[in-house]
Amino acid sequence: MKQWIRQTDEVVKRNLRQLAVFEILYRLAAGTFYIRLAGSLLRFSLRMAGYSYLTMSNLRAFLLCPASILSLILLLLTGMALMVFEIGGLLTAYQASAYSRRVDALEIFRGACLKCFEEWKKGSWQLLFLALADYLMMNGLFLFRVITRIRPFDFIMSEILHTSWIKWGLLILAAGLVLLGIPCMFVFFACMVEQKYFRDGLRRSMALTAGRWPAALGLLLAVNGLLAGGLIFLYIAIIGISAILVTISVDSYAAMAVLLEVGRRAEVILLCIGSAGAGILDLGALTVVYYRLERNEKQDPLKNSSLTQGLHKRPRSLLALTGILLGTSVFLLFDLAYNGSQADVLPLHGPEITAHRGSSLRAPENTLRALEAAIREMADFAEIDVQLTADGVIVLCHDRNVRRVTGVDKRLEDMTWQQVQELDAGDGQGIPSLEQALELAKGRIRLNIELKNLGNDSGLPEQTAALIKEHDMEEQCVITSVKPEYLQRVKAADPDIRTGYILAAAYGRFYEQDWIDFISLRSSLATRRLADELHENGKALHVWTVNSRRELEQMKAVGADNIITDDPARAREILYEEDTARNLLEYLRAVLR
Repeated sequence: MKQWIRQTDEVVKRNLRQLAVFEILYRLAAGTFYIRLAGSLLRFSLRMAGYSYLTMSNLRAFLLCPASILSLILLLLTGMALMVFEIGGLLTAYQASAYSRRVDALEIFRGACLKCFEEWKKGSWQLLFLALADYLMMNGLFLFRVITRIRPFDFIMSEILHTSWIKWGLLILAAGLVLLGIPCMFVFFACMVEQKYFRDGLRRSMALTAGRWPAALGLLLAVNGLLAGGLIFLYIAIIGISAILVTISVDSYAAMAVLLEVGRRAEVILLCIGSAGAGILDLGALTVVYYRLERNEKQDPLKNSSLTQGLHKRPRSLLALTGILLGTSVFLLFDLAYNGSQADVLPLHGPEITAHRGSSLRAPENTLRALEAAIREMADFAEIDVQLTADGVIVLCHDRNVRRVTGVDKRLEDMTWQQVQELDAGDGQGIPSLEQALELAKGRIRLNIELKNLGNDSGLPEQTAALIKEHDMEEQCVITSVKPEYLQRVKAADPDIRTGYILAAAYGRFYEQDWIDFISLRSSLATRRLADELHENGKALHVWTVNSRRELEQMKAVGADNIITDDPARAREILYEEDTARNLLEYLRAVLR
C-alpha cells in the first residue's frame, strides 16, 4: 500500500501544476455557469409554481410542479455532462503521466474535448450517470460537510433528516453508490483510454477489479484520508491565525460575529479545494492501479520519484505554507471588512439578520456610516427608510420632519436636495440619497428599502424601483411599506423586485395577494402557525425589532426568515454561535491581557 501511495504521488506531481491550472480555470468557468443556470432555473420554477420564497413547508409542492421537474432534469444532465468533461481532462493528464510525459493546460482541455466527442459518437450516454455516481463517491466527505454545515444546505438537511425514513434512504443510497462504483471504477479508463464501447468497457472494468478491488479501495481511502487530514490542519491553522488577528484588530462587540463568518468562508473555500483535490487524487490513484493491473507489472510504472526530490524542499515549502495561511486569513478579514456578509445564492435559508436603519447603535441612523457599520457587523440586510425632497430626490430618513435627527425643524418635502445636503444627521454625517446608498451597498450588503407613506400622488414607488433597476440591484434589494398601494405599484413597475407588507397586527389571509412576497411584522405577534401558513403559501416572515437573547432565540424557534435588530453583530453571535470559536476568542483575550 505504501508503494502505491508513493506511485500516486509521482503520477499526480508529474503534471500537477498544469492539472491545478486546468482545475482552477475549469471549475471557475463551469461553476459560475452552473450556479447562474441553477439560479435562473430556480427563479423560473418559483415563478411557475406561484411562490416568492422556497421553504420546507412548500418544498414538496414546489418539487412536484412540472416546471420544477423539468428544471431539475436539465440541471442534473448539465451537471453530469460537466463532470464527464472534467474526468476526460484529468484522464488526458494522467495518460501522459503514466508514460512520463508532460502536458500543458491547453492540451488537457483539448484532450477532454476529444474524449467527450468520441464518447458522444459512440453513444455512451451511460457515462453521464456513472460520472454522477463517481462524483458522489469521490466527493462524499466534502458533500456531507457541505449539506450539514454550509447555509442554506444545512438548513435543508436539518429539516429533511428529522424524517427517519429519509435518513435511512440516504444511507442506503450512499451504500448503493459505493457498491456500484467498485466494479465500475475503470469504465472511464476502458472507454476513454482503450476506446471501448460502454458495455465492453463495463466488462473490462469488472474483469480488472475481480478479486483485486480491496487493494484499490484501500488506496482510495488512504489518499482521501490524507487529503481530509491536510484540509483539517489548514482549517485549524486559518482559524487560529484569524482569531489572533480578530482579537487584535476588531472591536470586541463584533469579534465573535466576524470570526464565525471567517470560519464559514474559510470552510467554503477549503471544501472547494478539497472537492477538486479529491477528484485529482482519486483519479491519480486509479491511474496507478489501472496501469499496474493492465500491464500486470510489479515494478513502478514511473521512475525518478518526485517524492524523493521534494524532500529537499521542505524548509522552503514550510515557509510558503506559512505565507499562504497568513495571506488567506488576512484576505478573509479584508474581504469581510470591505464586503461584509454576502448574499446567499438560494432563497432557502435559516434566519437572516437585518440591521435596523443601518447599524444605528454604532452610527447615526440612515447614514452611509450606519451602512458601513452594518457591513462590518456581518448583517445580511440593512433596513433603510426613504422619502422624497421637494425637487424629487430620494433620500434616507425615517421621519418626515428632520428635527429629531438634525435639530432643524423642517419637513423634507419642503426642502431641496441642495438644502438637505447642508444638514448634519450626527457625527458629521449628512442625510444621503438612495443613489449614494445603492452605490455603497452594491455587492456588499442587501437592502430592505422602506417607502414612507407620502400619499397617493407621490411617485416614490416608481422612482425607487427605477433607481434599483438602473443599478442592476433587483436581486439585492427588497422594498417594504405600510401602504399596500405602493407595493402594487412597485410590482407593476418591476415584477422582479421582492416586496414586503409591514403590519402592526396580523389578521386575515392578506399574504395570499400576489403583490406580497413577505410580511414584516412586530415580533410579539409572530407565531409558529403564522410562519407555517406563510411558508406554505411561498411567503417569508420578517420580524422587528428584536434585540434580547430570549427574543432572538424565540424568533428562531418560531421560524422567522429574517430578524430585524439594532445590534446585528450580537444577533449573529447568539443565532450562530459555536462553542469552539467562543472558547478560542476568550483564551486569546486572556493571553493578550
